[in-house]
Amino acid sequence: MRVEGHERFEGVYYVVDELRRVLCTLNLDRGYSVYGEQLFQVGNAEYREWVPFRSKLSAAILRGLETMPVRSGTKVLYLGAASGTTVSHVSDIVGREGIVYAVEYSPRVLA
Repeated sequence: MRVEGHERFEGVYYVVDELRRVLCTLNLDRGYSVYGEQLFQVGNAEYREWVPFRSKLSAAILRGLETMPVRSGTKVLYLGAASGTTVSHVSDIVGREGIVYAVEYSPRVLA
């Protein structure tokens, strides 16, 4: 198993083995899975699978998204956070030097 950096986006990776190539982020909170996603241990690092069926941003990246201004150290206002799936990966990308403000209005999600 090996890790490849995404060709365009800092903080986005592929974990690759002989059977598949999985979009991932470096887990900011080692040992913790936010929504049941698979965790990969590669060397001293842990990566979280970024499931495209659970995150529109992940799906967009896999479909060739050309620009994404989220990178290490940035401040992000994320509107429509829902259950936090994508927000958790954005947090992995901005890292400890950045910050994500997530807003969700729907009472259904908050219940």
